[in-house]
Amino acid sequence: MIISYSKKFVFVKTRKTAGSTLEKLLYPYLDPKMDICTGSERDGTSALNIEKNTNGHISLKQIKNKFTDIDKFFFFTIERNPWDKVVSSYYFHKKIKPHFFGNLNFEDYILGCPLLPKDWALYQDHTKVQVFKYEYLSDLITHLNVEFNLNISKEELQNTRLKSEFRKIKDYKLLHTNKTINFIQNLFAEEINFLKYKFEG
Repeated sequence: MIISYSKKFVFVKTRKTAGSTLEKLLYPYLDPKMDICTGSERDGTSALNIEKNTNGHISLKQIKNKFTDIDKFFFFTIERNPWDKVVSSYYFHKKIKPHFFGNLNFEDYILGCPLLPKDWALYQDHTKVQVFKYEYLSDLITHLNVEFNLNISKEELQNTRLKSEFRKIKDYKLLHTNKTINFIQNLFAEEINFLKYKFEG
């Protein structure tokens, strides 16, 4: 999560959508005295004006309840094709929690894991939050550069991508089964309908 009082924007951080990468890219443009960034110790992104290890995945409602004078700020977030997002989650959990997930196959993980990155509740009031697609992160960077006088290059975005080395199989379609396809279709129905995502297989 980022709250920039200096530039008047709020980033609602979702899971497995390059949120830590974006925090790292935006950090140099934050005011060290007034702006807030939860950061991530695991990813090497620094916290700013907030207690370390604060949960960075705070909902829009929680943000508005906790922080003042931000109603007129630009709120934005990132969402990702859910069938791809859960593959990223699978490899992430296998890496950081091998004692729980190390030997678990993908189908069993999807059908039984309580930690799937279902983030609709974080930003569901999309009249207040502009949702950018993970698949077009360069569009988000362009928007932020223009609107907030930043100078983040596409090369910086590419070179800063965090946790990308966790994933063994890049094409999400190679892991899914009919059971997981249908399970994700139902679990992520709001995101799929809102952003018109499809399982492209």
